[in-house]
Amino acid sequence: MEPIEVRRKVGMVFQRPTPFPTMSIYENVLAGFSLNGIGLPRSEKEEIVERLLRSVALWDEVKDVLNKKGTFLSGGQQQRLCIARALALKPDVLLLDEPTSALDPIATKHIEELLLQLKNDVTMLIVTHNMGQAMRISQRSMFMYLGELVEYGNTAHMFAAATDERTKAYLTGKMG
Repeated sequence: MEPIEVRRKVGMVFQRPTPFPTMSIYENVLAGFSLNGIGLPRSEKEEIVERLLRSVALWDEVKDVLNKKGTFLSGGQQQRLCIARALALKPDVLLLDEPTSALDPIATKHIEELLLQLKNDVTMLIVTHNMGQAMRISQRSMFMYLGELVEYGNTAHMFAAATDERTKAYLTGKMG
C-alpha cells in the first residue's frame, strides 16, 4: 500500500492544538480534502464543516466567524477544531495524544461522548494520563513505564485487578 493511502486512513490529534495558521476555521476542517486534491461541491463542504463542528461541540461558538483563522480560537476551541479536522476524511484509525488536556470539563464531556459514538466505526489509540477518562471511554488499556509495555488487557479488569505491581501503584496514585 502506498504511504499516502495509509496516511489518508489515519487521523491524528496532538496534545497541543495544531490548527493550520494560514487557514480559516472553515478551511482547517476541510484541510484533508484540499491537501489531497479532493474537490467537493460547496454545499457538501458546508455540510461537512457544520456536521463536524457540531460533533465536537464547536459549531455554536464559531458559526459566525468561520472565515477567521483557526489560531483566533482559544486553546480548547483549537483542540476541538483539530479533532474535527482529523475526522473529516473518515479515518479508519484515529490517534489521539491527550486529546482533552486543554479542555474544560464540559468540552471534555462532549469529546468523550463523541469518541464513544465513534468507537464502533473507528479504531482509536488514545494516550491519556487521566485514569477516569480511560475507564470511561476505553475497552482495552495498556500501562507503559519508561517505554516498556507493563500490562495490557480489558480496561475494567485491569483497573480492578492489575497483575503488575507498577500498574497497581500507578492506578492507586502511589507512582507517577
